[in-house]
Amino acid sequence: MSNVLIVDDSNLIRGVASSAAKEAGHNVIVASNGQEGLDAMSNNEIDIIFSDVNMPVMGGLEMVKNIKSDPAYKFIPIIMLTTESNPDLKAEGKALGVKAWMLKPFNKEKFFMALKKLLG
Repeated sequence: MSNVLIVDDSNLIRGVASSAAKEAGHNVIVASNGQEGLDAMSNNEIDIIFSDVNMPVMGGLEMVKNIKSDPAYKFIPIIMLTTESNPDLKAEGKALGVKAWMLKPFNKEKFFMALKKLLG
C-alpha cells in the first residue's frame, strides 16, 4: 500500500482526490499548501504527490523545487492537479521534474491511470 500526498488549498479537491486514492487502495496524507506538504513529507514516507499550483503560503512549483533539491525526495513522482493551463508554467513544472500535469475539474479515471502508471 502506497502513501499518497495530496496538496491543495481546496477542501473539495482534497476530499475528492483522497476518496479516489483510498478507493484505489492507498493511504492518504493531505496538506492545504506547499509548506504543509513539505512538513507532511518529513513525518511520513511518501510514494507519490498530487499538488495544486496556486496556493497560499507556498505554491506547488515552489514546493516541487524544495522536494527535487533534496536527495532523499528527488525521485518521488509529482503530478500537478490544477486549473492552471499556462504553457510556461507547464514547461517550468516539467523542467523541475513534474511527471504529469492534470487539469481540473477532477477526473477520477485520469487520477487512477496516473497512480497505476507511476506506482506500478
